[in-house]
Amino acid sequence: MPIAMTAETLGRSVVNIEVVHDIACPWCYVGHAQLKHALHEAAQASIPVAVTWSPYMLNPAMPQQGMSRHDYLVAKFGEAGLDRYKRVEDSARAEGLPMSLDSITVQPNTLDAHVLIAAASDEALPMIERLFEAFFCEGKNLTQRQQLLDSAEAAGMKRSHAASALDDGLLRKRVRHKAEEWASRGVQGVPAFRFSSESTEGFWLQGAVGSAVLFQAIAEARGDV
Repeated sequence: MPIAMTAETLGRSVVNIEVVHDIACPWCYVGHAQLKHALHEAAQASIPVAVTWSPYMLNPAMPQQGMSRHDYLVAKFGEAGLDRYKRVEDSARAEGLPMSLDSITVQPNTLDAHVLIAAASDEALPMIERLFEAFFCEGKNLTQRQQLLDSAEAAGMKRSHAASALDDGLLRKRVRHKAEEWASRGVQGVPAFRFSSESTEGFWLQGAVGSAVLFQAIAEARGDV
C-alpha cells in the first residue's frame, strides 16, 4: 500500500512499514483501520510511507476445513471468556468499523486467504479489506473455495487468476514458509508492525495500539522525533 511519490516527497526518506497479520484475527482488523488513520496523518504531514503485508497464522494446525467458531473460542478462552472476547467489537466501533462476531460460525484455516493476498501483490490492500469484511462483517466461511473466489472477484481480481493462485502449490509453500518464519523469529501475536527507513534501524510495535501511536512511530522512523 505505498503512497504515490510526488515532487514534494521525492528525495525524502521513505518510512517502510511491514505489517504481520492474520485475516481471522479481530485485532488485526482493528489495527488495520488504525493504520489507515495514521497513514492519512502521515500524508497530511508529507511523510512518504510504503506498506507491505506479511502472512501469519495464529492457528497453523487448524484443519483445512476449519472448525466450529464456538468450539474454537471455548477451547481458547473458556466459556467465561466468550463475553470478554466480544470487547473487540467496542474497539472496532471506536474505529468506525462494522463487526458482527455472532455471524461467524466457522473458524478458518487462513492459508488460502493469505495465498490470495500474496497473489494480489501490489493490489493487496483491496483483497485484505474484502477478506476482513467477508469474515468479520458477513460471517463468510473462508475455507470454502466459492467464498474465496467471490471475495477475490469483489476485490478486483479476475476469478481465473484467483483460482490459479489457490491451486499454485509453490505459492502456497512460500506463503506457509513465511508465516512459519515469523513464528520461528518470536512473533507470538498480531498485528505486529515493523518500522524502518534509511535513517532509522527497524523497530516493532505489537497489537492494535491506536492511530496516534502508529503515527508517532512513523514520525520516529523518519527521524522527526
